[in-house]
Amino acid sequence: MTARLRSAATIVYVCLVFRTILVAALFDVISPALPLISADLGVSQARFQAFFSATLMVGAAVFICAPWLVDHIGRLRTVTVSAAATCLLALLSAAAQSYLAYAVALLAMFAVNAIGAVGTRALMRDLLTHERYKRLFAYGQAALQATSIVAPLAGGWVAAAWGWRAMFAGFCLPLLAVPLLFAMFPPPAAPTTRDARPSGQAMSWGELASLCMTARIPLILLCATQGSYTTLLVAKPFLLASRFSLPVTAIGIVFAGFAGVGVIGYLCSGALMARVSERSLVAAGIFFQCLSALGLMLLSITEVRALHLFLAALAAAQLGYCLVVPVANAWMMNVAAEYRAFAAGMLGGLQTLTGGAVAFLAGIAYNDSALPVAVVCTISALVAAVTLRRVH
Repeated sequence: MTARLRSAATIVYVCLVFRTILVAALFDVISPALPLISADLGVSQARFQAFFSATLMVGAAVFICAPWLVDHIGRLRTVTVSAAATCLLALLSAAAQSYLAYAVALLAMFAVNAIGAVGTRALMRDLLTHERYKRLFAYGQAALQATSIVAPLAGGWVAAAWGWRAMFAGFCLPLLAVPLLFAMFPPPAAPTTRDARPSGQAMSWGELASLCMTARIPLILLCATQGSYTTLLVAKPFLLASRFSLPVTAIGIVFAGFAGVGVIGYLCSGALMARVSERSLVAAGIFFQCLSALGLMLLSITEVRALHLFLAALAAAQLGYCLVVPVANAWMMNVAAEYRAFAAGMLGGLQTLTGGAVAFLAGIAYNDSALPVAVVCTISALVAAVTLRRVH
């Protein structure tokens, strides 16, 4: 690839990261407000946790089915249309006055965003080689986490001042800038950036099964890591509100600090990739996951410096996630161009399905205790450690 094409590809990659950041910001700003939303809609905390986890599983099912649609209508077109549709559905969820209307709008938003995310991931990998992709993925995730420092703080403060509806509506509107961005910076016309598979060459079930078997190790690593991470993500605002009696603004500060650890973790991951073997980075990530599980288990049996222990466990979980995900994601996406949408669909779908299912079970067992989360994180770390032993 010439220097000019590489430069154009990098600009488009940055635009794709920006699209990902805008979507992620919606979930960052809403997370500290989950207790407010459940109270406003008259839903118990346990039931709302279960619903929120179920929406993740719906998104996962769409992820798995989306590649055929993405490759039919085109990756770039999917990215732009889904951004506008996600914005519209987010506005509808903010305007909903009943739990049923809110649930339908949010489920649809998760589904539409999942389709766009498959196109985004495939298009990202189209633009770059394996080595550049894994490094830029780590740095892109660092930028994502940097935004996540501000978003929970802003979301918590705006929700406390003007309500969660005005806050959510305000943060979804920037998504409308995505179609304009890609009109200004279209992907370069190179063989590696073809927007879709040639017509009449749909992926067969045999090819899909072969892809699943080839990618089973990174898939298991990602699913195990995502299971514990999603459970913490869903449960932590409720634990902070009920067990530690923190207001919504303080919960936003905790989320911002959590994202700050993520920035450090992803920057370290990207910088270390040229100096440390990929297997060593994943091993270090699993070690931090084990530390997090240990801290959560101690939290469930002691009240001594409980908040500090919980925050330390959150930080360790974030570091572990930052070290495992860039490498395992690059392993998963290191396939032929025509298979990348399907790899992205499996990657997003199985990750989200596992995370949502595990968080759903933990939400059902939620009783103001960290024990369900500790059990999930312990099992996830053990599964990841056993899987890594098969990587040579």
